[in-house]
Amino acid sequence: KNEPSKKTADKKNQRVIEDKTFGLKNKKGGKQQKFIQQVQKQVTLGNKTTKEMEKAKQERLSKKDDKARELDELNTLFKPVADLQKVAKNIDPKSVLCVFFKQGQCQKGNKCKFSHDLNIARKGEKKNVYGD
Repeated sequence: KNEPSKKTADKKNQRVIEDKTFGLKNKKGGKQQKFIQQVQKQVTLGNKTTKEMEKAKQERLSKKDDKARELDELNTLFKPVADLQKVAKNIDPKSVLCVFFKQGQCQKGNKCKFSHDLNIARKGEKKNVYGD
């Protein structure tokens, strides 16, 4: 708990950058701009080598991929419950198929205000006049 918060550490780093690059921000020329960028990288990243930075980046990406894979696996195992269905004001709810019924999870039965008729989904589709 003795460590400063991230916000105060960021402010401190910004002050260090300002002190080291004082008077150089408005200078024209590639040397000064490269120096400013170099100082900013040193202060924000610390004294880490590029290999260490790449390794940390790879670790973050692999953790992110693992989380995404785990979430996908959970979603396939347990179908996520759809959000409550909403219908526009002028549309009859019985003309819209119940999402929960489609997943096999509707518990309202006859009291459900949405349709449980699977043929309704087909009725809403546009019919191809030119096909068979």
